[in-house]
Amino acid sequence: MKKVIFLTLSFFLMNISCFGQESGIVSYTVTHDWTKKYLSCEYLSKAERERSAYVWGAGRDNGWEVKAELKFNAGVSCYERKVDENSQWRKGDDFIIHRNHENGETFDVLTLLDKQYLIQDSMVCQHWKIKNDMKEVAGRICMNASYYDSVKGKEVIAWFALDLPIPIGPDRYCGLPGMILEINEANGALVYTATSIIFSDDNMEIAKPTVKKKRKVIDTQEYIRIIAKYIEECKKMQRPYFWGIAF
Repeated sequence: MKKVIFLTLSFFLMNISCFGQESGIVSYTVTHDWTKKYLSCEYLSKAERERSAYVWGAGRDNGWEVKAELKFNAGVSCYERKVDENSQWRKGDDFIIHRNHENGETFDVLTLLDKQYLIQDSMVCQHWKIKNDMKEVAGRICMNASYYDSVKGKEVIAWFALDLPIPIGPDRYCGLPGMILEINEANGALVYTATSIIFSDDNMEIAKPTVKKKRKVIDTQEYIRIIAKYIEECKKMQRPYFWGIAF
């Protein structure tokens, strides 16, 4: 296992210049499973989790999908959810994750608990543990890595492409020695899966998101603090947190 990880990291270091030579768009399908979300909230009583899982699992509304795109060029990436006819009620919930990898800065435009925020800070990535399992995602051979989200209390598994040494991924995920093509949270409660990767011969321009509304500027630490405080409130009231914030 150590040999595999060493070779993977060596490959990444030798080819990191690829990030400065390629640009393109990764399309993702994001799948939500309400039953598994309820089952993952271990602070809820067993009876409540099982009852909710039965109610949501018995109907056709147990899950839903949305589309998202990750654009990247020589040093910049931007992840954005796509709004379609099936998610009209979510139009006001902005979620744009903009990263400047050259200077290590974030410029994230998002809605949290019905309030508008702009996160400007140094980039903060997860502390991954690289494993040695392999599988194919979007036509690329990927290796897996794990991370435990201690704030939301869930295990996250990432699959990153060995031949794309670009440390970016969907949502706020980053920092692996390869482009993240799949994220699996809490045993399938929320799954991001790359469906296609389209490369561009030109260095596609990616501008910072346009901020139309007045937003409160915060850093990553404050963003996490807001989420942690809300989850603690939900625990006291014995209700699932994901009705108020993203899973």
